[in-house]
Amino acid sequence: MGTHKSHIIAVILNVGLATQVTAQYHTQVGLGNYGAVNSFYINPSLNAYSASNWQLHLGGFWANANNNYLSLQTPYSLYRLPNNVPSRYQTESGNPRFDQSWLRERINGRDKVAAVGADVYGPALTLKLKNWHVGFLTEASANVRINQVPEPLAHAVFKGLDSAQGAFNLFNQNGNNSIGPFSATGNSRAALGFNVSRSFKLDWNRQLLGGITIKKVWGFQGFHMSTSGLSAQQINQDSLLISPTNIQMMDYGSQPGHGWGIDIGATYVFHKKDFKRHGEYAKKHTKYFAKIGFSIMDIGSVKYTDATYRSVDVRTSTGINLGQSYNGTTNYQQALDSFMRTFGTYTVSNGNAVIGLPTRAVISADMQLEKRVFVSAVLTQSLRSKSSEHARYQSFLMVAPRYERRFFELSLPVLLEYDYRSLRMGASMRFGPLYIGTNSLMSFVNTRSMNDADIFAGIILSNLAEFSFKKQARNRSKKSKGNSCFVF
Repeated sequence: MGTHKSHIIAVILNVGLATQVTAQYHTQVGLGNYGAVNSFYINPSLNAYSASNWQLHLGGFWANANNNYLSLQTPYSLYRLPNNVPSRYQTESGNPRFDQSWLRERINGRDKVAAVGADVYGPALTLKLKNWHVGFLTEASANVRINQVPEPLAHAVFKGLDSAQGAFNLFNQNGNNSIGPFSATGNSRAALGFNVSRSFKLDWNRQLLGGITIKKVWGFQGFHMSTSGLSAQQINQDSLLISPTNIQMMDYGSQPGHGWGIDIGATYVFHKKDFKRHGEYAKKHTKYFAKIGFSIMDIGSVKYTDATYRSVDVRTSTGINLGQSYNGTTNYQQALDSFMRTFGTYTVSNGNAVIGLPTRAVISADMQLEKRVFVSAVLTQSLRSKSSEHARYQSFLMVAPRYERRFFELSLPVLLEYDYRSLRMGASMRFGPLYIGTNSLMSFVNTRSMNDADIFAGIILSNLAEFSFKKQARNRSKKSKGNSCFVF
């Protein structure tokens, strides 16, 4: 029992509350006209309107971590890592030294959340076959998230449950302290998907795009912990009276799980009628006036047959002396285990678990302002609860101006991200086959004070064709002339 509890509490407090960084998808690249493979992760229909006859994604990644509790403030720039760190900040072996005093708490009375995630994008391909596009993708994902940890509890853990360091100063010293329900979740998986999309021609060169991606998913290790909440009354400096509570734990993935997922989406490519596209308008809008899309991503789940369920019930009010039992150390894993073994009624059972994929709704729009200038907007809303055992991506809103050429692209997105709680500015660039970017630019500009971090990069090979309404019009004109007859 102790091993599993130690694992869970370590993930909750070490990984979550002591982490300063997190991420979002490379959305601005996928909305461009030269990122057909990247668009798989936004809307499975977008690649049906592409400048590429074929596109091969060799590999890429996305990594992100964020929280609303701790920030990292180092005495030197992180650009010095790993070989140029000042000697006074090195260990005896010459490695960079970390000092916990560099972590600064954000005390504002709010519950604390944290998330760490990474996606790996393996080989992927899309091919154009007249009005059809077909392709495949490979990806792997892992993430951990912590939801609604009460600030007094987060502070107590950060201070190692040591009253000498003021670990319990944020608790009410003269009454009951309510600790609401909180949860911690982690999961990992890999997928192989097949995509098919089609472009339906409409009047005035408008198009309706439809697409679907079907994925075979393999699930790996994961866990979920939740509490029913409790109240704690401080008796003296190190003694608490704990109210009845319940802690539920589940872990799985010693054997791979299996499941299926599906992405569905549609996009409308709009521009004005032919007789309204002339003069300055025709010079500016060479591709479209706007393309507007809607998709639901990652519908589905993974089934595991090796899940272990654990429950700890504290059925009566229970007193606990932290100072006597735990000596003010930082071994909070031992503290939790000891509490559960001593005061809790422990039960365990085995069975199946069905873990949902990170289902989300995506609304996107992309407008052409000038010949090479675009502005896009994306709203991604998670359809999974923050406290559920299922996989989940955080919701966000993004607006991104973009300068776009065949072999170069620059985007400067502004994002309301991390479930709309933080305003961030990012930057991304596509140069030939390479794309690289971040949705948290200040974390790289000011590395001595970091609240979050985000980075993505990858390599794409493409066969690019000329891509404009003018070319489409010329092709239609040539076909019309070729089919005409002489009139005598």
